[in-house]
Amino acid sequence: MKRFNKILQSLKNQSPIPFLLENGYTPSDIKAEIIDTFNPYFKNHENLEDYAIEFLVSDWINFHRIKIKYLGIESDIEKVLSSYNQAKSKNNQDTMNVISSMMSFHEEYANKFWSLVNLELGKKDLEIHEFAHVVMSDISNIIEGVSKSLYVENVLVGRIKRGKTVNIETTLSNKLGSLIQELIDNTDYKSIFIVPKENLKISDWRNIGAHNSYSVLDNKIHCTSGQGDKKVSFEIERKQLFERLSYCVRTTEILNMVHKIFVFDNLSEISLKVNKDNSNLRPEVGFLMFSSALMSQGFEIQSINYNSDYASLELIDLTQGDPLERGIHSSQFLNQFWLLTNSEFLKIKYLKNDNNLYLTSSISNKVFYEMEKHEKKDVSYFANNVSFKFENGR
Repeated sequence: MKRFNKILQSLKNQSPIPFLLENGYTPSDIKAEIIDTFNPYFKNHENLEDYAIEFLVSDWINFHRIKIKYLGIESDIEKVLSSYNQAKSKNNQDTMNVISSMMSFHEEYANKFWSLVNLELGKKDLEIHEFAHVVMSDISNIIEGVSKSLYVENVLVGRIKRGKTVNIETTLSNKLGSLIQELIDNTDYKSIFIVPKENLKISDWRNIGAHNSYSVLDNKIHCTSGQGDKKVSFEIERKQLFERLSYCVRTTEILNMVHKIFVFDNLSEISLKVNKDNSNLRPEVGFLMFSSALMSQGFEIQSINYNSDYASLELIDLTQGDPLERGIHSSQFLNQFWLLTNSEFLKIKYLKNDNNLYLTSSISNKVFYEMEKHEKKDVSYFANNVSFKFENGR
């Protein structure tokens, strides 16, 4: 489907997985790499083992991307994650209530993030006026439109860590500047909320972008922040403005990565408190995890189409593995395909490395509903109800 093209192109051209597979890595090797990468950050290593492929592949790819883009980011991730774990040790119940209660707000902000991705403009060739306008808009959108729920969560986590009472609704209504100031005053990672080199708070940059407190003169961007005695004016060049945006994005990447690590590390407790019926995530979120999981197992999506009645997925094998084993392996993703599409009937077409169709596996959604209702209907029940059709005379 057209809406997923950016994700598929990114996985194909920017993910390290195709390169690893071409150079002798197996799907098992890739899973081991994911576990090795996140091992220092997880306390529940059984969760890490269980969720490495189903949930963590896209985060693993992103983790390595931001490590390269933002040198030294691991140190800040460790500091923020330590705060979460300290809050959990101080008051486990309040911490889990906060994280689970914030999930719906994170979903809302995640949906806005995908709008930014889908509407993103190339900035390289823009004239200085248009460049400043687009970058300032991005700064405002990233800081408040995408990241505010993460700031709120960190404020609440910090209060639990310090033994304070928490009120989620009240904190959500706090102004951005107040949230950021509390994080600066009370965390061990205050530097991520202060943007070099003017040393303005992230919320100050949001105000500059949102209120258009800038002008372009002599090919430079002249900015104004604050009021009265606290008013400051400065000028920066095009490259420097983009660096300020990059720092704001860096902060969001840190907070988002920590949130995800902590959630998956404590998923059994958090999921019990989350109302899944109220989930309203855009399909891009689920598709990113699904397509990443497939690629980690050596399958690249060639085409995908679905509606409420019917879903079809075409996969090509990136490995030279035995076609029978690999084809059967591809059928195991029917369950996740159903979770993504919620279609009545689903089909996965497996193509060998030479692009020839080898096996088609199909199933009815009734099988998954039965598995949800009856605990004893497990993987064996699933396997007995998948229909296989071998192609090209096999």
